[in-house]
This record gives sequence, structure tokens and C-alpha cells, in this order.
Amino acid sequence: MDIPADWKEQFVRESLYAPEAWFVHELLELDERAGIVRARTDTTRLGFLVDAQRALPGHAKHLPGAVAIQITGTLGQLHATFLLGLRPSDGWVGFGTHLKMARFPRMGTIGPPLDVQATVTRSRTIRHTVFNDYRFDFTQDGHRVYESEQTAAFFDATRALGAPA
Repeated sequence: MDIPADWKEQFVRESLYAPEAWFVHELLELDERAGIVRARTDTTRLGFLVDAQRALPGHAKHLPGAVAIQITGTLGQLHATFLLGLRPSDGWVGFGTHLKMARFPRMGTIGPPLDVQATVTRSRTIRHTVFNDYRFDFTQDGHRVYESEQTAAFFDATRALGAPA
């Protein structure tokens, strides 16, 4: 799928978070057939968690784990919004449900950008809820700095709350 020229404006309307909490600064690829969302993160714009880190010998400022998890949520919602059409403006909301595996094989540093990718490995619908398993890979300067396997659930909140369909 071609990336909409106004993807940021659309996502501002659809995201469950304000843009400063996305930690995704450039959308690079939306591949509906392969279930892939690829993006870029500017590590100089990660906000207060990095600003609060104390640079000590052996403890350089780095990609916080909490920010890595938040990026996975943003990628999952980008996937749901643009590739599945599950838009909050239509009542759809999503939540992470399982973090099955996560590892930081190398420290993500502040400065070089992160290339971040979500790939759907399994999708199923149970009782009007869409469950997606994702594989996340974050690289920096060609080296993997984060990888995980996670599950998210998306459901129509208007239906769940008993509103007319």
C-alpha cells in the first residue's frame, strides 16, 4: 500500500496517544500482503526518559525499554489503522495483551536513528475481537538493538459497550 501523504494528520486523528508519545517519526513502508509496517525513530527526540538518564561512566544515555515498548504499540496501531482499517474514529481500540519474548541484544544509543519494524505472524478473530501476534525488530546502524514477540487485541468499543451497531 502506498503511504498516504497525510499519514501523520490521519494518525493524529486516529492514534490513542498524542504525537509526542508515538516515538515514530517517519513511516517508511506499509505492506498489506506481508503484514509489515516499517518506520524510523529519531533517537534525539525520545523525550523525558532519556533527558532524565544520568550519563555516568559505563551508563551512556540510551534507548529506554519503556520507549521501545511504546514504539511497538505505535507500530501495532499503525498496522491496525492503515492496513486493517480498524480506526478509533469508527470505534476500534487496541491494547497489548502479551509480551512473550523481548530482548535487547545491543544497547540502542542516542544519535543514530532506529529502523523499527512490525511483522504480523498470526491474526485471528474471536468474538468480534481481532488478535494479532507481532514480531518486532529494531535496528540501529545495521545492528539489532531490540526484538520481541507480542500480541495485541483490537475490538469495537461501541459494540462492546452495547451501543447499536
